[in-house]
Amino acid sequence: MTQARRRTLFWIIVILLIAAGAILQVKADGIPKPDSSKPAAPPSDLQEQRSLEATLQSFTCVISVVRFQLATAEQSCGSAIDLRPDDPVGYKYRGLTYLLQHRFERAEMDFRDAVKLDPKDPLAQAGYAQSLSGQGRFGEAIPRFSIALAISPLDVRILSARCWAQAGEGKNLPGALKDCNLALEIKPHDAVALDSRALVHLRAGRYRAALSDYSSSLEWRPGSATALFGRGLAELRLNRTTAASKDLLSARQHDPEIDDIYILAGVLEAGCREDKGNCSLPKELRVLPRSGSKYLSVSLRKPSRKSIE
Repeated sequence: MTQARRRTLFWIIVILLIAAGAILQVKADGIPKPDSSKPAAPPSDLQEQRSLEATLQSFTCVISVVRFQLATAEQSCGSAIDLRPDDPVGYKYRGLTYLLQHRFERAEMDFRDAVKLDPKDPLAQAGYAQSLSGQGRFGEAIPRFSIALAISPLDVRILSARCWAQAGEGKNLPGALKDCNLALEIKPHDAVALDSRALVHLRAGRYRAALSDYSSSLEWRPGSATALFGRGLAELRLNRTTAASKDLLSARQHDPEIDDIYILAGVLEAGCREDKGNCSLPKELRVLPRSGSKYLSVSLRKPSRKSIE
């Protein structure tokens, strides 16, 4: 599992807890409401079959996401949506599936539908925000994270995600630091919050503080690509070239897209993924994209339904 996938799963811990409730919701929605002005009539066999199939597909959708069976999740979530397009469950979990695959534009469209159907769901709101953040659209993501936090103000995962987005945007580093500090007050050893706070320090030029937070994050989550890469960048700024090289190369082994993520976050120059342009990495540590591909594997384009169908 890549680090970007782990980071995207800032709310995955609660999926198992809400899965049963989500499926019960699907079942309940499938039961026709009686009309008091007319005699109650039993549902037709076709209605019963469709309701059962919708329930099965929704259950498979949720469980497949939990198990990281992403191809199955995409198919079953899509079927659940087809069978019951007015239920947010299928959209939310297919959106999560797309986030895990770095298909942020598709994730955005699904989470947008989920939010329309259930605007009070903080996880759907956070998923929508994360799909924007993954595209580098931090200015749009931050208000969405704020909506999620208005519903669930002490959610460490959402606080950490807004902290990262604010650090990526670079306009309100004190606000980003406040989010991460609050997250760490609630959960002192949270690896994601430490990772996000380290990014704030990195953008502010506090390289020793960044190094400390990245190292602490790695103690609680060894092999984290964002923490390894960020620590490598901090080490470079502190002229610790050998340690930096080791961390950067290790990070790329865990997540081949990690350079792109840090370009989006405003810490690494775009020239590091192009044939020309400024780049603070030593030449031997630069990794150019494959021939014919864009240097960014995550998208900066504003999506439209036509463009992703």
